[in-house]
Amino acid sequence: MKLELRNKWVSLFLLSIAFLLIYNPLTRFPYTFCVIIVFILLATYLQNRDLKSLNFKHLRFREVKIMLISYVILELGVDFIVQPLVNWLCHEPPDYSSFEHIKGDTPQYFKWLYRMWISAAIGEELLFRAFAFAQLKNIFGNKKVLIAILSALMFCLPHLYQGVAGLIMTFVFGIAFALLYMKFQNIWINIIVHGLIDTLFLTLSYLGYIEFYQFIW
Repeated sequence: MKLELRNKWVSLFLLSIAFLLIYNPLTRFPYTFCVIIVFILLATYLQNRDLKSLNFKHLRFREVKIMLISYVILELGVDFIVQPLVNWLCHEPPDYSSFEHIKGDTPQYFKWLYRMWISAAIGEELLFRAFAFAQLKNIFGNKKVLIAILSALMFCLPHLYQGVAGLIMTFVFGIAFALLYMKFQNIWINIIVHGLIDTLFLTLSYLGYIEFYQFIW
């Protein structure tokens, strides 16, 4: 049974189901990702009789340092180099207007922080990194570049509402998160780095500085 469930067609089916659950009409954000998380944990356990392939590893002091350094480098590099470049190339910034209602609204700010950590930090990293990497490896073998690109494409597609610039930025983040996951093989590092990046974004939205992301050289 273990070998059958790790067949490439089964992996393709499971990954497709996990991705399509994003668009299921029965649950709403952020609880859709609660369903996806449960599905991922169940599917992974049925495949392997454990959850090791999701790389829930202990965070030691070394990993904490790696996590913080990775966050600072990624945040600075994307915010001050990649984001302005993409804005310039697309002649428009990403469409973050759906977050403007957070400005000055403390209850909404904390509500969205809670939602973000469930859906983006935990849910998206489990789906687009841990689970996607495990299933894509079953499908394509150890083709790391291909897996990184495919996982980043899957990651950016649900962000179509942010426009072309937002789609490109999400793809860039997807590649960065993929490289981080491939390098350290610890999903907790990805979850926390992703959560910190989105926490800064929501904090700037709350303070009324969302135009920070509209900067063009």
